[in-house]
Amino acid sequence: KSNSFSADAIEVGYEKELLEKTGLTIIKDNKFIDRFRGRVIFPIHSMSGRVLGFGARVLGNKSKTAKYLNSPESLIYNKSKVLYGIFYAKQEIAKLDKCYIVEGYTDVIQLFQNGIKNVVSSSGTSLTTDQITMIRRLTPNITMLYDSDKAGVNATLRGVDMILNAGMNVSICTFPEGYDPDSFCQERDANEIKEFLDKNTKDFIQFKASFLVNSSKDDPILKAKTINEIVTSISFIPDVIKQEIYIKHCAKIMDISEEVLFNTLAQLSKVKTAQFTKKSRPTIKKTEKNLK
Repeated sequence: KSNSFSADAIEVGYEKELLEKTGLTIIKDNKFIDRFRGRVIFPIHSMSGRVLGFGARVLGNKSKTAKYLNSPESLIYNKSKVLYGIFYAKQEIAKLDKCYIVEGYTDVIQLFQNGIKNVVSSSGTSLTTDQITMIRRLTPNITMLYDSDKAGVNATLRGVDMILNAGMNVSICTFPEGYDPDSFCQERDANEIKEFLDKNTKDFIQFKASFLVNSSKDDPILKAKTINEIVTSISFIPDVIKQEIYIKHCAKIMDISEEVLFNTLAQLSKVKTAQFTKKSRPTIKKTEKNLK
């Protein structure tokens, strides 16, 4: 039935208003409908282990139904401030001083079952500053695991600058075409998975530079664009010593002089400083009193 959960919950004493506010039940025309009917449900825990909300994946192939569905925002659930799996991963993240980030719930489960327990998911949303801050409490080192399709690569690139801006270290590992962490793990044992992650994890400069190899290494316009993107990412790093190390690394990989890269970085820094000053400068209203 489409309301089995709601009916049972009300019968044992839960208020219908509470069920509706937490998003477990949809009330329409005085009828109760289970939000997660016909789905496998994943509890989303806080860092301390409290259940805050749920994610749910549809069972079977229902083309007209969204594949994944999350609890709506509520007083206790804010999807931008939670990470799926953080309660179970926190000790291993701190112990190994590294956190893997994936996209989906089943990605976390497959990696966890294969012995890689320092893994969390952004629950299908773009990575947020709150989520990054949560990880920073445990480790400054993040490795992003995404599939190699365009959506996965774009999601990775969006997150890189945010992680760097938080003063953290970021590396990336992409999976072979047609695979995501879940499907990749299903076909391999734990040792093969760990070996793949170790061999294919790149820092963000190597990751961005690899686009040249995959596209056109001899295209000067593409090379210039890639170098500018890398230096822009470096400009987000608050630590000037780290900036210098990455600039030297970029110069070596991209075969370009350090002087040019440092000049580009200085120009970007000037623009950012000017933008910050403009935003923070108080505006003075021109009144007759001011003009006197």
